[in-house]
Amino acid sequence: MRYKDDWEKSRARLCAFWEQEIIDRCCISVISPKRGREEEYWRLKGLPRLYGWGDGERIVQKSRSQFEVSRFGGESFPGIWLNLGPSGHAGYFKGAEPQRDEQTVWYNPTLDDEYTNLILDKESELYQLTLELANYYVADSGGDYFISMPDTSGNIDAMAHLRGSGNLLIDLALESEELEKALIEIERGWEAIIGEVYEIVRENNDGGSVIYWLKSWAPGLHSQLQADLSVMISNDHFKKFILPELVAQSNFLEFPIYHFDGAEQERHLDDLLAIENLKAIQWMSVSGQKPPSAYLDVLKRIQAGGKSLLISIYDNREVEPLLTNLSSKGLYLVLETENEDELEAVLKMANRLTHD
Repeated sequence: MRYKDDWEKSRARLCAFWEQEIIDRCCISVISPKRGREEEYWRLKGLPRLYGWGDGERIVQKSRSQFEVSRFGGESFPGIWLNLGPSGHAGYFKGAEPQRDEQTVWYNPTLDDEYTNLILDKESELYQLTLELANYYVADSGGDYFISMPDTSGNIDAMAHLRGSGNLLIDLALESEELEKALIEIERGWEAIIGEVYEIVRENNDGGSVIYWLKSWAPGLHSQLQADLSVMISNDHFKKFILPELVAQSNFLEFPIYHFDGAEQERHLDDLLAIENLKAIQWMSVSGQKPPSAYLDVLKRIQAGGKSLLISIYDNREVEPLLTNLSSKGLYLVLETENEDELEAVLKMANRLTHD
């Protein structure tokens, strides 16, 4: 790997993470600007989220420039996120009407209440563009950096794009049988693209796969599960409409991780912990919520439930209480620091506070 010289050690730690074990310390990803390159680092970091959308050449140019000015500490690594918008598989269906700006992608609702026009179209622009970009990045990388799985997660979230969130919530309340059947078709599209992209990127990714925004790597078929809409529905409806998808995807993947998008999903946690093949849960405190250390009881439940735990950290004062209070086995902290001095201090803290 061109931009990181200690990947083999990080690889071993990440493999241990999936088995809820530790080698020498817990996993921790820390990225910072290189000394003397801070201005360029933050300039590139400040570009719009969807800068160069769909343009492989522009995205590679920007990404390689970022890699050159970045220090990849701990288990962090250089990578490109194959991102065409959240729950991007909504765009794989006939009649989908994606709209976008430089920050996000959204959809004009196109599905009727009988879902009769939900038809997977592998020749659609977004499906084909996903494959084209994956191939382009692999050809450019030559092993210099990893290529992420696409941001195609959350079948119920994709359905919210296509049906409209308000209409979808009504269908959930009415317990629509048509919706249940349609979610199976969405799952078919998800499995198709995940399988095809994995075959393209696997060799480049050291035999595994990556979710780059999570800084996660696994030595096999790995992708993210999510259901952000679940914060708006009851646990009964979660069991009926969402849990079957999560079980199916956990069985399809070798290393599935669930994106736990905020504390409001806690009412569904027992159902998540009961998914036998779900390997890990990623915790993220959303805007307006308390930091992760305020939910230590929930985080400990996740670890006690037999799942590895990845925590996305946006306030680096969180590192010490999380390392102190959580088991280091199957723990992965992901953060960014202002400079290399902070990065090195965080790594020393992780070494010092690692424990069973």
